[in-house]
Amino acid sequence: MKEIEVKILDIDVPELIRKLQELGAEKVFEGEITAVFFDFPSDQLEKEGKSLRVRKLGEKVELCLKGKKEKSRFKVREELEVTTNNFEDTLAIFEKLRFKKRFEGRKRRESYQLNKIKIEIDTYPGIPTFFEVEAPSEEEVVETVKKLGFTEEQMSNISVKELFRIYNKKYE
Repeated sequence: MKEIEVKILDIDVPELIRKLQELGAEKVFEGEITAVFFDFPSDQLEKEGKSLRVRKLGEKVELCLKGKKEKSRFKVREELEVTTNNFEDTLAIFEKLRFKKRFEGRKRRESYQLNKIKIEIDTYPGIPTFFEVEAPSEEEVVETVKKLGFTEEQMSNISVKELFRIYNKKYE
């Protein structure tokens, strides 16, 4: 499946939530997310622009492989995702296979669903809150961004790794 999304940086969270509620978006998650990214000892995934992640959202555990980001003003990547039933055991599998941890981090997230569109408000320590719009098509991403009161010029395809670099935070 293709992931098509953009970020809007440095937002007014209460105003965004008000707009989401006006549009009828349903809150589907609120809480802390822990994510651990793995790579081969040779950094093969990093070199290929791919990522392998194990993530815990509340009680839900996801394993995800993301492909290389396509050249676009949108963040477009192939994404394969499955759910597992145990965070620690899933991490242990990769550690026993001698994968190395590339990054481990926590963030606070509020997730909303608006028809087929996912809107996720993320806060990392020391980085201004931002949100992502993910939709089945680029047109639906742009339409949703505009409905929420933002412009195409405010859209960014920046990665979280790049965001950490901008705010001089450690991402390893």
